[in-house]
Amino acid sequence: MSDLQIGLLMLGGIVIALVFAFNTYQEWRFRKRTRQAFSRHHADVLLDVPKNHVRDGKQERLEPVLLQDEDDTPAYLNDTPPSHAFTPPPAASEPPPEEEEEEQEVATMDAADHQALVVALLDPSLDFIAEVVFSRPMTLSSLPRFNVAKRVQAILRSERGLWTPAELLPGTRYKQVNFGLQLVDRSGAVTEQELASFCQQINHYAEQFDAQVSFPQRQQKLVAARELDRFCADVDVLIGINIVPTAPISGARLRSVAEAAGLQLEPDGQFHYLADSGNSLYSLASADQTPFTLHNLLDKSFPALTLLFDVPRVAGGAAVFDRAIAFALQLAREFDARLVDDNRRELSEAGLLKIREQLVRIYGNMDDRGIAPGSVAALRLFA
Repeated sequence: MSDLQIGLLMLGGIVIALVFAFNTYQEWRFRKRTRQAFSRHHADVLLDVPKNHVRDGKQERLEPVLLQDEDDTPAYLNDTPPSHAFTPPPAASEPPPEEEEEEQEVATMDAADHQALVVALLDPSLDFIAEVVFSRPMTLSSLPRFNVAKRVQAILRSERGLWTPAELLPGTRYKQVNFGLQLVDRSGAVTEQELASFCQQINHYAEQFDAQVSFPQRQQKLVAARELDRFCADVDVLIGINIVPTAPISGARLRSVAEAAGLQLEPDGQFHYLADSGNSLYSLASADQTPFTLHNLLDKSFPALTLLFDVPRVAGGAAVFDRAIAFALQLAREFDARLVDDNRRELSEAGLLKIREQLVRIYGNMDDRGIAPGSVAALRLFA
């Protein structure tokens, strides 16, 4: 083959590569525009919620009323809620002439939604909100750390009037900071001493900037906190179902079954079935409280397991409970095990149905209160 032929082949290869690269670039641009038109990106406030733990001295296991009849699995345990997939309309061969206007409109809507999400981080029904207003816009190097037991969140208002979470941006001047002390969590309601200490620390911070401070009426907030805590204690229920096999379960086999069912091992040493938001819907733990680790799942066996369902933290509760029970029954079949309560009494179908009825009543009470199960408010109150 002559040098001319080799040169022509190389030139042809380069031309083909350039055409392929140009087409790839055009496809990337079009996909980018399509994503901008059909997607809305918001911060998931839920990812900032702490992991759940038991309400100190108040949370209880919900035990079923046991009957002796043993029938087949009820139909609701096998029902799977329908899934609805969104199918975007077919993409046009060329971007419409109004594309720039539509992109601006989407950006404006995103900005408004973002502002609403930021402001909603502090809720007057859940927080004692202190407003610190500077006499002139200030560049802040840091925000104070409060010596209080309850969770404190902050939002800042910039010189341009935009609210942002507690993330100080270089070169940005702020004219207001709102601090919210959470009134109730699983450790109970905020006390008068805690509230007084918080107000004192806020005043000390404001004095450094010669800023004005406004507080809600303290006694009214304390009364509201105690009433909210009583309600939370009434609905703060943890359902536990024990799976007791005829022989200990090897960790490797347990991990295989759990992961095949969609659960994943989390840092707390339990397998969790997670929602799309990352919130746990139900979890599987060792009955003796031994944390699962990648190491002990290789060489350890477990005499019993416990399926946990944290009632107020689960959205779509009744349907998710059905799925959790179906998984418990699957484990019972897989490991030749019995489902029992904490007193090792066997759970009947009627007992499981009784739990479900009580669960529905609890969720109804939460809805009536305006605290939806699994909502941001519920995740904060039951953390």
